[in-house]
Amino acid sequence: EKEEGEEEAASRLQGERLRHAGVLGLAALVQANPYEVPSWMPEVLVQLANHVLDPEPIRHTVRKTFGEFWRTHQDAWPMLKSCFSEEQLLTLTNLLVSPTYFS
Repeated sequence: EKEEGEEEAASRLQGERLRHAGVLGLAALVQANPYEVPSWMPEVLVQLANHVLDPEPIRHTVRKTFGEFWRTHQDAWPMLKSCFSEEQLLTLTNLLVSPTYFS
């Protein structure tokens, strides 16, 4: 039984590492485009938002990415938010309106 528990823990850890790798890739895409919102970015941000409650270090990566996104896009947000669908805006609003949450 001990080996099964260890295997499950190793499998879970491997899954978290793969998920974090994916989150890091999405974060890099967002950070590569400061001050603009390419057509693909709203969906990438929504995907990142889905991981805001994941375990560390994934959660930290997501929070840091949204904090940086808000810092670089906040001034133009009234114009940039038109790049997002209503559903995407609903998903992101809680994350974006509290930038201190990500500091």
